[in-house]
Amino acid sequence: MAVAHVNPEVLRWAVERADVTSADLGKALRKTETAVEGWLDGSSMLTFRQAQDLAKRLRVPFGYLFLSEPPHEELPIADFRRGSDVDRVRPSVDLRDTIAETLRKQDWYRDFRLDNNEEPLKVVGLFSIDSRTADVAESIASTLDFAVKVRSETQNDRFLRAFVDQVEAQGILVVRNGVVQQDTNRALNVEEFRGFSLVDPMAPVIFINNTDSASVKIFTLAHELAHIWIGQGGISDADPTVTSNGTSDVETFCNAVAAELLLPWSQVATSWRQRKTAMSERVRSVSREFNVSTVMVARQLWTHSAISREDFFGFYEQERDNWTATRQQSSGGNYYWNVSVRNSRLLTRALLRSVDAWKTSMLEASRLLGRVKPANFKELKKSLGML
Repeated sequence: MAVAHVNPEVLRWAVERADVTSADLGKALRKTETAVEGWLDGSSMLTFRQAQDLAKRLRVPFGYLFLSEPPHEELPIADFRRGSDVDRVRPSVDLRDTIAETLRKQDWYRDFRLDNNEEPLKVVGLFSIDSRTADVAESIASTLDFAVKVRSETQNDRFLRAFVDQVEAQGILVVRNGVVQQDTNRALNVEEFRGFSLVDPMAPVIFINNTDSASVKIFTLAHELAHIWIGQGGISDADPTVTSNGTSDVETFCNAVAAELLLPWSQVATSWRQRKTAMSERVRSVSREFNVSTVMVARQLWTHSAISREDFFGFYEQERDNWTATRQQSSGGNYYWNVSVRNSRLLTRALLRSVDAWKTSMLEASRLLGRVKPANFKELKKSLGML
């Protein structure tokens, strides 16, 4: 049987990158942990078939295993997350694959807009981190007609849908997915990231981790819009507890813009003063009124000195589970609706129009939409009101 001369150093790098243990890998490959340890320390050799299986399990190109040293991987976008340890900040394979897939969608959409002689979006980079957060929030609100077309919705899910629709009406793609592409075995972890933005005047994109609660996704969308408006895209965890520190200056700024957009202080202050109940109940009432999480309300109150720092962090500890662990990922729902959500309704419509115009092949459209069968394109069009 042919032997694969795999570099043990590269193999160890691939195992660490995939965040798996020798025991888990052995179980997946029906080998003992001792056998896997032998491959990792170079004391035993793999067959070509075993090397191929390993590459597949570790989600690395097969050829990587034969490199003389581990490759140096750099993220294609900025990373604004602030983890408490290295493991949390190191991008997982799932996050890397999600960014790569979203970049492919952006590349196609950029070419589509250029082919149609469309103009760059003026809002991209319209402000900077040196601008007043209130000015950025006001620009976003007026551009989206936020008070009229979004704020009128009183249920979180409908509020989020209206919010996304108004963002996409400006030519900004909003992709929402809770798994890597369509693989339900690879759920995205909200504790790793909540969203990211790809800044490009011709094809800006916002990705939202769809495993979050609706109220947190609303905040993430507002936060990523701030990234678009200041022209600095990247990965976010949109943590309301963050304070300015190095690269997190950008996150602090975008948090403040998002808070002002969703919770205009003039309105929140009035609502807060009118309530005479205990703090936690008052926060929950404001949360329901403005369709945002209780943590975000408390953060805005702390920012404007309506509550103390100690009150905020005490409340945050009580509400942590609602902010960090609420999951809404579901395998149910309408198939065609889910396709348009996880690919952006704006992008889905553009792809289908391009196919009809014979400018994009059905095969390419199928690939970009997550291998939707061309035979289903007609029903997909119906779901989008294109027929």
